[in-house]
Amino acid sequence: MSIFDNILGNWIQIVDDQNGITIDDYGYDTGVIEGTTGNHCVKCVAVNRCCFKNEANKKPEPFNTTGIKLLDIILDGLTPGLYHFGCHCKEIPVNLNIGDIELVIPDGKIDYMFSSKLGWINAMGYYELDRENFVQVLFQQTKKSYLYGEYYIVDHTKYGCKVNLIIYIPGANDKIGKRYKIKTNYMIFPNGKLKMNTPLGGWEK
Repeated sequence: MSIFDNILGNWIQIVDDQNGITIDDYGYDTGVIEGTTGNHCVKCVAVNRCCFKNEANKKPEPFNTTGIKLLDIILDGLTPGLYHFGCHCKEIPVNLNIGDIELVIPDGKIDYMFSSKLGWINAMGYYELDRENFVQVLFQQTKKSYLYGEYYIVDHTKYGCKVNLIIYIPGANDKIGKRYKIKTNYMIFPNGKLKMNTPLGGWEK
């Protein structure tokens, strides 16, 4: 196995074969709605079919059975699962390529970024005529960072699994040769999709 296999490999997809519902079936403002998922857990639905690097802090925490007398639980008719008793979710190994990653950009996010973070963008050497170039660089670097596992989980709720990605923006124009480390915020959605929350969230040291 090469160093590139270590960087790019080791991906899993959360799959519940008994549940076809995913967070894609709901609006961004509501998240998964309690009472609409049958006998499936809301937080499980929120990550169903989502892809994660198979490492700590990069995938939802599994159910912790430490201190639980498993034999007693099983005799009571309960079965420990991936995330909770009776959970049907499984971690399935998958191959993820950059072409599989799709960014979902809610309306107004890019315009807001340019109005609120223009000073940051200019500081990286991107100016008025570089708008489209900067957006494409931002999107490409975001996809690369996800593929490389350069992210960590912030929380896991009915709205999905929120992550901070650490991306590297190459300087342009008078800042060519420099590289800027930026934090962005996304929700991990099914089948390699990332829904943008905050395209530029802060400088990273």
